Amino acid sequence: MISKPSDLKGKNIGRVIQLLLAKPDTPRVELARQTELTKTTISSIVASLIDLKIAEELSGEKTGLVGKAPIPVRIRSDAATVIGVNLARGSTTGVAMSASGNLLASCVKSVSNKTKADATANLFDVVQRLINKCYWQEIRVDAIGIGAPSPLDKKSGVIYSPFGLSDWQDFAIGEITEKKFGLPVFLVNDGDGAAFGMKCFGKCRDISCFISLYFDEGIGAGIILKDEIYSGSFGYSGEISYALLKSFCEEPMDNSSLSLDTIVSALNSELGENLGSIDEFLRKGSAFGRRMVSVIGRVGDELGRIAALVSNIFGPEAVVVNGKLLDFGEIFFEALKSSFESNLFSGDQVRLLGGNNDQFEAFSTGAASYAIFSYLMSKALTD
Repeated sequence: MISKPSDLKGKNIGRVIQLLLAKPDTPRVELARQTELTKTTISSIVASLIDLKIAEELSGEKTGLVGKAPIPVRIRSDAATVIGVNLARGSTTGVAMSASGNLLASCVKSVSNKTKADATANLFDVVQRLINKCYWQEIRVDAIGIGAPSPLDKKSGVIYSPFGLSDWQDFAIGEITEKKFGLPVFLVNDGDGAAFGMKCFGKCRDISCFISLYFDEGIGAGIILKDEIYSGSFGYSGEISYALLKSFCEEPMDNSSLSLDTIVSALNSELGENLGSIDEFLRKGSAFGRRMVSVIGRVGDELGRIAALVSNIFGPEAVVVNGKLLDFGEIFFEALKSSFESNLFSGDQVRLLGGNNDQFEAFSTGAASYAIFSYLMSKALTD
């Protein structure tokens, strides 16, 4: 299929904005090289972004060499201020973030979101608190990003039927939130948003294809292929829970139990104790000595195998591991790394990286990152 000129224009603008978010102070000539666009196209896009007060050029530094110094281009810090919120089963976390990736405020509400009514009320409360915090700093909020479990439709802002949240069926959270606050709202899968945040502002700025795995309250992955989020055909991808749980649990599991706590519960028999959650393992696990090392090693070995399986399917440059299990330190990570490398099709070509221990912080900042990009894109394309 041949793309329409408008589609090509949008894609080119998106590549430039994303590159400037990840690598501020990039000169036009380097933008052209990295995006593989012509200098004429880059000059046109940059000029438009400057006119819209999305980007700015800085005075070039004197190099002592003959000729004109390259002029750095960056996204303006005041080009957008957004709120990013993660709607999880047991909590709602949010941040306010500038277009340069600076965190301006944060808010956490540890209350269940089991029903639509609960989730809506908690979301509104967190968003309003963050708007108030920005107001006292004399900062205007331009958009809201929401990270939530899949499956969902980013364009319509609807969450369909996430596991363990049956009341969320056809949850039009985007429309509801937009009506409440009068701001554009951008919905994204929580894992996808977190991976996108890593691409824009984190350790994966220079990586074009990577998978970000999350081992915490939920088990899943965000996938970035050729610098773009891969969300599958039906609003979800990277749902690796089933493969993990089948390895640890002999009995069939209800969809509401797809989490690390399920695995922890199944492993309790190995310790002869009743440590019912990952938090209890972190608090008390060291008291069990070699038995705990064995349990942690088994978890790391299995998660490493699954990480390799996902890697073998997509062929990324890197796999990033996130979540509370990183708090177990080298015992867990070395077991995971050994299993990962031994099961890779490509040998040692794929890098394994440690990411964010706090999954919910990653999800809320990821939702904010996605909202920044989406808001700047909408502003650039309505010119």
